[in-house]
Amino acid sequence: MYLHCAGSLIPNLLAPDDAGEDAAYGTVGHMVTETWLTSGKRPVHLVGQVEWVEAGDWGFLIEIDEVMLDYAQQCVDWVEFLPGDHFIEIRVDISRLTPIPNQTGTADFIACRPGRMVVADWKFGKGYMVFARENTQALLYALGAFWQYDAKYHFEEIEIRIGQPRLDHFDVWIISRAQLLEFAKWAKPRMHAAWEINAPRTPGPKQCRWCKVKTTCGAYAKSLSDMLEGVFDDLVERDITPSDVEEFKDHLDLTVIPKVADLMTLSTVHMEQIYAWRPTVDAWFKAMQLELFRRLSRGEKATLWKIVEGRSNRAFRFPNDAGSKLVEYGCPKSKVFVESVVSPAEAEKLLRKSGYRTRQLPELLDGLVYKPKGKPTLAPAADPRPALVDLSDGVFDDLVENCETREIEDM
Repeated sequence: MYLHCAGSLIPNLLAPDDAGEDAAYGTVGHMVTETWLTSGKRPVHLVGQVEWVEAGDWGFLIEIDEVMLDYAQQCVDWVEFLPGDHFIEIRVDISRLTPIPNQTGTADFIACRPGRMVVADWKFGKGYMVFARENTQALLYALGAFWQYDAKYHFEEIEIRIGQPRLDHFDVWIISRAQLLEFAKWAKPRMHAAWEINAPRTPGPKQCRWCKVKTTCGAYAKSLSDMLEGVFDDLVERDITPSDVEEFKDHLDLTVIPKVADLMTLSTVHMEQIYAWRPTVDAWFKAMQLELFRRLSRGEKATLWKIVEGRSNRAFRFPNDAGSKLVEYGCPKSKVFVESVVSPAEAEKLLRKSGYRTRQLPELLDGLVYKPKGKPTLAPAADPRPALVDLSDGVFDDLVENCETREIEDM
């Protein structure tokens, strides 16, 4: 975040922790995966344990179950047999890039062999898809490992892997030694700028997504206002200074801002004034999304977006037959036949509780489950799904409801 918006670092360090349940689930998921990779054995002894994960002033109770183990297994299977030396949950030092010493990060998994390094990062969230290409977090891990181990392995190729098991998304991006070192040159001045008091803020869709202070950020509001007014040519990101924000606040025609106030922070009055525009802006973006979808479906080309097959959930081909089979396998009839037959995912949970192992489930459900095609939807150009080229009539039905805005991750 702060590599793209220098002014975000210090305010976010001072802001309260607002991590949600997905982040807590990820903390436990990482622990399970680490235990598996370290021991080389499926950590079945952890099943049933409940972990307390602190988050801000409160926290979450996360139960370790067979489903979490299945997610961990996907991560383990992806890297366990990579050639070379394996480093699990390893601290890497990136202080060469920063103005202060002892700056480190923890890489989930790194495999090193002569000439080649693989950096894998696990994401257990299911709200947003994260891509390996130009992933700055993974690149920083790669740099830390590069400086620590290059004398021994002489890396020429670096492979970045991002694994999101809950989205069944495993992405790979390969770069050269020169590209990694070029990234270091790009990152260093940005990391130095981030530690400056009152560093400029540079709003943008990537850096603002996870920012803890975006709700009250005057620079963010100013950039959106400028965008709507057409101030930015080609929507180029630029630094927003305190004077820019003060001018924007004055433009709201509200109370005079005292000189002692934080010029980069919106007051409650400012926020309620801006929030009144939400219905209008929401409607505008939905209409733009529909129009962009129509244009791309007619064959127009775009660089940042494409139309892909939407996501869908598995379903039973013949629900009643599937329900009868599950009962035959030993699942409680009262749990299987509710208002409708349980979903394939719920069926797998029931089968595990009935004593079946995870590896047996595909064979048990073979022929009972299918995955319908997802409706065409807009997705970032970096999305690994292939672009659709043959769109039949009627693809616009329920478009607004189907649009996967949660997938818009890296642009």
